[in-house]
Amino acid sequence: MGPLAQIEAFVLTSMLGIGAGFIFDFYQAVIRGIRIKRYPQYFLDVSVWIFMILIIGLALLLINQAEIRAYVFIALLAGAIFYFRCVSRFIRQPVDLLGKATASSLRSLWRLFSQPCKHLRTWLIRQVKKTTSEDTEDIDQ
Repeated sequence: MGPLAQIEAFVLTSMLGIGAGFIFDFYQAVIRGIRIKRYPQYFLDVSVWIFMILIIGLALLLINQAEIRAYVFIALLAGAIFYFRCVSRFIRQPVDLLGKATASSLRSLWRLFSQPCKHLRTWLIRQVKKTTSEDTEDIDQ
């Protein structure tokens, strides 16, 4: 890999670090908007990190055939630091608004899918109670 290809890979990997910083910033905005409990947040944290590892791994595969060298880590770190030190302050408000909108959408989807599950649970409990009460009546006779 020549020097120009290494510079290109460094710049692209730095841009990948900026993108990773944005994803992390957006995720934090969504979490602030959802206000979930501690243990589900652990699951979401691990899920986001797995997602970011997959995205970064695939991008590195395209950028430099997934060669992991010291400059790759330096470029990722430099890109993330650049994002949080320089870019983040200018796009904080739009990211927060987007995070709140995403959180609101996720809450609506949760309500939409959880209501039928609650009704199904209630119906199943009634059916079980009905069946067990009929069984005890049969035993008494």
